[in-house]
Amino acid sequence: MRKFEVEAIGMGTNNGYAGAFTMPIQFLIKSLVNENTLHLFSGSSLIGQERVDIEHPNATLTCDIRQFVDNDERQWDWIVLDPPYAIIRADSKLKTYGEAKAISSDVVFRRKLKHFLQTHTQNILWLDFCAPSIKGFYRKKLWLVLPGGFHTVRVLSWLQKEMNLLL
Repeated sequence: MRKFEVEAIGMGTNNGYAGAFTMPIQFLIKSLVNENTLHLFSGSSLIGQERVDIEHPNATLTCDIRQFVDNDERQWDWIVLDPPYAIIRADSKLKTYGEAKAISSDVVFRRKLKHFLQTHTQNILWLDFCAPSIKGFYRKKLWLVLPGGFHTVRVLSWLQKEMNLLL
């Protein structure tokens, strides 16, 4: 197993849209990505040349992510993902989400998404409750995003392509 860096950072406070990146997360992601960035499940974020979300007005493309990965042929230096988490507790904040279903529960879509990532980018930044691994990529760094209190820790994973796969 290849070694990778791990860093713990504070999440900060979210004062707007329930799924928005907090300022520390925004600064971190912006310090890594360039203009050729695709942001999937972008919500209210303004990070990325192309921002795809099912309904948020800040998206540059409003559509279901499943349709997008089936049709987009462009190459991206970075793909940022902040998909819905496995949300157990019903909450009034969730009503603002266009979709609240976790990727982890949709095996068919998860396979399509992995294939899309394998063929369309060199770098992945994925904020979630899990730390995904994708064949052909190595884990360059993990940030444990600590919200404080008794809230669930998030993980920001940086995966970098190490080989092209014949798919």
